Amino acid sequence: MTQLPSVKTDTVPRGLISNLLSLMTMALGLLWTLARDNPDSAMPLYALTVGPWLLAAGVFGFAGGITNWLAVKMLFDRVPLLYGSGVIPNRFREIRATIKDLIMTHFFGEEYLQRFFEQHGFQLTGGVSLEKELTDLLASDQADEAIEAEIENLKQGPMGMMVTIAGNDMLKVIIKQFMGGLVTRVAPVAEARLRAKTVDVPVLRGQVDRLLEEKLEELTPEIVKSMMERVIRDHLGWLIVWGNVFGAAIGLLARGIAVHWHL
Repeated sequence: MTQLPSVKTDTVPRGLISNLLSLMTMALGLLWTLARDNPDSAMPLYALTVGPWLLAAGVFGFAGGITNWLAVKMLFDRVPLLYGSGVIPNRFREIRATIKDLIMTHFFGEEYLQRFFEQHGFQLTGGVSLEKELTDLLASDQADEAIEAEIENLKQGPMGMMVTIAGNDMLKVIIKQFMGGLVTRVAPVAEARLRAKTVDVPVLRGQVDRLLEEKLEELTPEIVKSMMERVIRDHLGWLIVWGNVFGAAIGLLARGIAVHWHL
């Protein structure tokens, strides 16, 4: 069973907090604005003056925040009657293909494997463990840099938007997870072939490709959604926060223009 990457998230989503603050600002502004038209109101003068400004900031801020919240929800979930919602579950096959292409191209490229076996193959017959060597390589800074570089290259291609949505951190976790499983299964086969001096790189790549395909088949739409959600939903909370902030700023600007021009 495929294990989900562990990602630390906030207990209370920051997007929910910012939306509630905007809603409270809107409610307070509405209360003070209505009190301004009541001659018997006991509200202090500053509250009556500030009321319309709070109302404008609250309405625009809440509108911006709730709209961005809906956009985030549509990214992960299918929403009835909203065409285009559920982007990640709908595109999980493309996400799986992107992961596979990245692994096969960079870590199991035919030229790289041929060069590796030519330079280090003789060591494997002297007691050196290929599995240990590959595991150490996968845990190294060089592997991190290589994965990061390949992800950046993928962002320039047809799947760039999907890679950007997935995020570098999530893709690195998934790639290392699958690579670890592949190393465990492929290394003994490669060592046996090396000892027999019959290493056929294209055949080995074909075996890796099939093993990777089988492993990625475990990634159902629900698992892909969960992996990406655990990594980037918390970060997307800032999208909601900034929706509130910029919405409130636009509301204050609109109120200022209305006051200045007596609209």
